[in-house]
Amino acid sequence: MNTWQGMSTDEANNSIKYAVTSRRRALLMMGLATVAAGGWTLHKTIAADATAAQNGRGEADDAALDEALRLLQEQEPRSKQGLSTHAPMVAEALCALGLAEHAVPWIENYRAPVRELPAPSSRIERDDWRSALGPRVGVASWEQSNARWGDWKEFFTAELAENRWQDVLDVWVGRLAPGMSGAATHGVIRTAHAVRALARRETQERRSELARGLGYWASSYEELPVRTGKRARFEAFADALAEVPLYWEAFRKSPEGRNIVEALRHVRELERFGEVRDLMAEPADLSKAVSALTATFARVYLRHGTRNDTLAFVHAVTGPCALRRMTPHVKSATARAAFPYAWQTAAAIYAAYARGRDFLRAEESKLAPNELAALAVKSGDEHAIKFTEVMIAEHKLNPDPVYLAAAEDAIRRL
Repeated sequence: MNTWQGMSTDEANNSIKYAVTSRRRALLMMGLATVAAGGWTLHKTIAADATAAQNGRGEADDAALDEALRLLQEQEPRSKQGLSTHAPMVAEALCALGLAEHAVPWIENYRAPVRELPAPSSRIERDDWRSALGPRVGVASWEQSNARWGDWKEFFTAELAENRWQDVLDVWVGRLAPGMSGAATHGVIRTAHAVRALARRETQERRSELARGLGYWASSYEELPVRTGKRARFEAFADALAEVPLYWEAFRKSPEGRNIVEALRHVRELERFGEVRDLMAEPADLSKAVSALTATFARVYLRHGTRNDTLAFVHAVTGPCALRRMTPHVKSATARAAFPYAWQTAAAIYAAYARGRDFLRAEESKLAPNELAALAVKSGDEHAIKFTEVMIAEHKLNPDPVYLAAAEDAIRRL
């Protein structure tokens, strides 16, 4: 979906009128109208904005995100794209990129089918939460599949009203980590965006978004198979990947299913996949291990996502990286216990979708991070924006050129 370029002249003019309260935002939206006509003004404007904003985030970012979340929460129980919406995550990612002025216009111009969200139906009790986990399989829609989302949202709303959000997060990351792959990692990703937003500023809108993210994670909870045993433990993810069984090699076809969620269920058919979680040695430094994991799967994306199933291999990076954003706010033991599931989730996507094992040498992007951010926003695509933000953040921590190369490819491909 290319939201910005798909704008009509009237829509662009309306966006400009909305932006009169901010000179910088007004200039930005005039650039938007230029892009709608095929120009490049927006790219240059956003790149300059990103550079400046990275040096001075503050109240403007906070106000923009809270307004975006308020707009989304006021629409409930209706939601564009239903439970699969990327809107709150995109808004937070834009603020993290230093481009908060884009958050509300992006939400307002988000084009997607409107669906009814699951309503609360039965109270979840603290001592019987396990029975409410997970989706219904084989129903007509994703909202019907995640029928307990409304109940989980109310449960977490109450938990967050009575406890520090960090304490709630620590308990539930520990409980939900084995189901990190559920909803093709959307639940854990949405939770992580809400956590990072709350870490910047505590507001009701952000607490409400965390309740929704945790609720999505819980209602879509699905575990991948685990079989414990004595296996070699690898230090490098590339070495462990060589031991991951591939569906393509076993059956000479891709897994059947309409989406990533259904495809991941088929890894259970791979006899040795149960051993995958424990292939990696326990890391000495968790942050460095996350960097190694994301760099490895950025390379996997450049090999496989550029040929087949692009979005699946995007999730193989963004899903596990969600752990990075939550780690500072949970106990060290909780984060360490969750890490093997981050690896297992990425490996499951690889097992389901990879059609070979070779790694191509990554080409380096000639674009700076702020220019990549500009291109992502110009595309308007939710996955491009979120993936680029993750790649820029990972590159800042670990300056491997593979991150920027993967971001540039995804922006142009999506």
